[in-house]
Amino acid sequence: MCLLPSILGQCKNASIFYFSIFSGRINVDTKIPEDYFRIAIAIPFYDDFISQPKERFSKHKTILSSLYLLIPKMCLKSPILESDFSIYSDFINVDELPSELKLWKRKWIAFKDVDRPHTAVEALNYCNPELFANIHFLLKVLATLPVSTATPERTFSTLKRVKTFLRNSTGQERLTGLALLSVHRDVTVNPDEVLNQFALQKDRNILLV
Repeated sequence: MCLLPSILGQCKNASIFYFSIFSGRINVDTKIPEDYFRIAIAIPFYDDFISQPKERFSKHKTILSSLYLLIPKMCLKSPILESDFSIYSDFINVDELPSELKLWKRKWIAFKDVDRPHTAVEALNYCNPELFANIHFLLKVLATLPVSTATPERTFSTLKRVKTFLRNSTGQERLTGLALLSVHRDVTVNPDEVLNQFALQKDRNILLV
């Protein structure tokens, strides 16, 4: 009987602690745990997960569209607004940009649609940095924007497959070559060309070719 007050005191403290933790929870009018989890946790989580990419990339949509219009295949189809590139005002001359855009469009009028470059990398090869300094910078921005972490992650996955237990003592140069062969499987390697290049690297007592 003497333990009853202490037990009741512990229960009272536990109830206060429980109330302090869960007082800020979402009050869902349901007694089914699955419904509570779906309404209070799952739906808000997925809603936030979907809205975050939209909020992150919606601001850059106009800038990306304007950069895409600098590609010769698209520059004659839609007007380009100089104000869309104001975010790069610290790196380009905004006053010279309108005249460069006019000359850039005029340059590609004589070309057929098939002959015009359709990627930023191809457009950079035809863009003179002395004549089109601002456009050259913007094309470089457009060419480097698609870079992501997929390439290094793919390299690490390939390294796990290539560097097995039997190849643990492989040198860095050989390991790099094996990884490149594994990643770029679409590139055809001619064994005769490899053998000829290997044989001509230095003088040998035995002729390999």
